Amino acid sequence: MVEEAKDRVVNTDRKIEEQDYKREPHERDESPDGQGVKPRGIMKQAASDLEQGLVDTENYEGRGTPGIEQAVEPKPGATGQAVPQPDRHRDMRDHDSVAPVDGGKNR
Repeated sequence: MVEEAKDRVVNTDRKIEEQDYKREPHERDESPDGQGVKPRGIMKQAASDLEQGLVDTENYEGRGTPGIEQAVEPKPGATGQAVPQPDRHRDMRDHDSVAPVDGGKNR
């Protein structure tokens, strides 16, 4: 009769550096130090826009969230104008972009 090996148990609460073996990708994702803790700029901007009473009109590839304007009440005195976040930079993109190989020249 074949004896099955016992499954490996991974404590995902421990930091990755404290272990003497490598983790599988899904195990690294579950670790507290495997995630970024700082919210991305695009998420902070979206929260600020909703607080100001702005409505998401983007429906690019069906990604719009219908009904979000009913779920979030604008702050009292909201102007309905966007307030750009001071830390806006590369993390404001919601897609991966590739730098142009030709230095940005048109072909």
